[in-house]
Amino acid sequence: MILKIRPETPPDYPAITEVNNLDFGQPAEGKLVETLRKNPKFVPELSLVAEVDGKIAGHILFFR
Repeated sequence: MILKIRPETPPDYPAITEVNNLDFGQPAEGKLVETLRKNPKFVPELSLVAEVDGKIAGHILFFR
């Protein structure tokens, strides 16, 4: 198993939405992340994904 933590990229967005929706049990979480990305205070370097063997397995977003 290889774990890698890195900043998110646009191609990751669908997997991030899926992970957040599954983890929180509702589609509102994925939509919240999409909304936060549009906020002018969003810092892309503070939205990170965890990859396990090349697949998105987790997501964390730090926001003011």
